Amino acid sequence: MDKKVIFKIDKDLDFQNHLIGLKVNNERFLKVSPETNEYYTKLSGANLEDKRSIFDERTSGFYSDNMIDIRNLLIKQTQEMWDLVSDKYFKKIEQIHKKTFPYKMVLGILSTTPTVYGYDFNKENPWFACPCDSPIRAVHAAMHEIMHIYFLEYFKEEYQEKYQLDDEQIYVIKESLTVILNLEFNYIRIYPDKGKVGHEIIREKIKKDWIKYKDFEKVLEEACLYIKTI
Repeated sequence: MDKKVIFKIDKDLDFQNHLIGLKVNNERFLKVSPETNEYYTKLSGANLEDKRSIFDERTSGFYSDNMIDIRNLLIKQTQEMWDLVSDKYFKKIEQIHKKTFPYKMVLGILSTTPTVYGYDFNKENPWFACPCDSPIRAVHAAMHEIMHIYFLEYFKEEYQEKYQLDDEQIYVIKESLTVILNLEFNYIRIYPDKGKVGHEIIREKIKKDWIKYKDFEKVLEEACLYIKTI
């Protein structure tokens, strides 16, 4: 079986995900714990070399030699759990978007992040981050992030230009479209896709339109028109 998603632990990519978390935390003012705020404050005031040292200190336990067997087990369990649902997921997600998966393979990086699961879908080494401490949560995050791949590859540029949306508006639409996971994937999901705080109204709009039309491009068009009114 060709695997479209390979889960692994990669400390360098984990660090990159922490930097994505820092950027999002600064720009979107996430409500996080005092400990996490302290961590991001340290990162924010440091140069890149010191950022890496701060990250290394925070994650030293997870990346210690004593944790090798645990890390390998987490990778194994996550991959096995994903492989159980992979074919069903890709069959349905391609039906929804009427598009094929644009990559031969994408990496799922088990990350120690305190808040944000980011991604970098470059052509050479596409990856997304997901929780390192729970295979179930990692699989759910994978479904969410892979849905973003389809949007970014096939729809973002066209619809942002067509409807003259700014970056924040298209970001909200991208994140809100994942409410469709709750309508079409409950047979392979345990937890609902909750979305971001502040996106509740447009997610409800997308939910109703999906039930009504069952047509991704029609739902996306309605979302683009709607977001210009709020």
